[in-house]
Amino acid sequence: MTSRILPTAAALAVAALALAGCSGGGTPNSSGSAGGPLKIGMVVPLTGPLSALGTGDQEAAVQAVKDINAAGGVDGRQIELTVVDDKTDPAESVKQFNQLAADSTYSAMLASSMTSAAQAVSSSITQYKVPTIALSPVDAYADGSNPYAFTSPPTTKVYAKALVDYWKSEGVKTLAVAYTGTDLYGQNGDKATVSLAKAAGIDVVLDESYDPSATDFTPLITKVVAAHPDAFVQWGSGPAPVIITKQIAGKGVPFYVTGSQASHLWLDPAGSAAEGVIGATSAAMAADSLPDGPYKDKVMAVVTPWQAQNKGQNPPEFAYGGASAIQLLAAAVKKAGSTDREKIRTALEGLDLLTPNGHYHYSKSDHMGLDSSAIAIMVVKDGEWVPTDYATKKFATDVPK
Repeated sequence: MTSRILPTAAALAVAALALAGCSGGGTPNSSGSAGGPLKIGMVVPLTGPLSALGTGDQEAAVQAVKDINAAGGVDGRQIELTVVDDKTDPAESVKQFNQLAADSTYSAMLASSMTSAAQAVSSSITQYKVPTIALSPVDAYADGSNPYAFTSPPTTKVYAKALVDYWKSEGVKTLAVAYTGTDLYGQNGDKATVSLAKAAGIDVVLDESYDPSATDFTPLITKVVAAHPDAFVQWGSGPAPVIITKQIAGKGVPFYVTGSQASHLWLDPAGSAAEGVIGATSAAMAADSLPDGPYKDKVMAVVTPWQAQNKGQNPPEFAYGGASAIQLLAAAVKKAGSTDREKIRTALEGLDLLTPNGHYHYSKSDHMGLDSSAIAIMVVKDGEWVPTDYATKKFATDVPK
């Protein structure tokens, strides 16, 4: 496998940092010349408050590259993955993205695990006409209005709909929502949840943004408890959700989270306060409970090496997104028969592929490509995410195929 991790823009010039393994002579160029590697750039937060997301995406993407290269690569080409740190900073993400995208030997890009950072590179994606898969749920990319931008995770609307459908089945009548006010993940998740909840006849009794850098959420929790909601959901990533989880525990309010908390990086520090918390996560998080078949096989191909490298611990949700993004790009290159950027973009737009993250059906008007089967309603039990009875019943008829 060929991969490199370049933490700074200056390091991009140091070719000696490339690790061993690239086969073939020459390098591909913007016209897709034959013989060289398939070069993919990856810009993710490896440091900063959302580093957990980026490192999870990175580890799984590197493993996917290793697996594909070991099987002969893509039409004989070895994948060369360059990973760069955006430091959980949209401005830095744009800077690093531009450094890679301006190099025509890179055939495709993976944009940040931070939603605001991934959306910030939209104009760069268009400028360089580079096919890009965001590793965060960028709602703005879902409709194909940016012809070169796609997403790997489901959009916040898909998560929100899964939650609202569950609440309806549970008879939830009132809802409180808290969301990070500094990242589009929280802002878009809030908008989608409030809109869908109201349409379903659920009364939103509290809708409040929070500062993700805060260390005490007592004022927010006080408002939530005073509102007496049937359900309380928070949209955010990083350390803040751990604190919110601990402070809402024992207050008698059913607490809900989303895929950003589908990880031991939230489970472990939240500890016993996480018990009984319910979340809308990737269906892949229910790996052991999935029915036998092609989808479970795809999921276990991520789970098995992850557990081997992480002392038996299950992968986080973002790992499945990182692995799936690599698989999507590899399939698009194979379909295009070329490393040419425009041909890869065209191939992506018609791609139909089962991955660990779900079954993608990309089209000109759908650059997200996933449906409700990609999401499961899970619950924390004994320190692990397990499927609710609601999810288990759903798997019988609605699992990615």
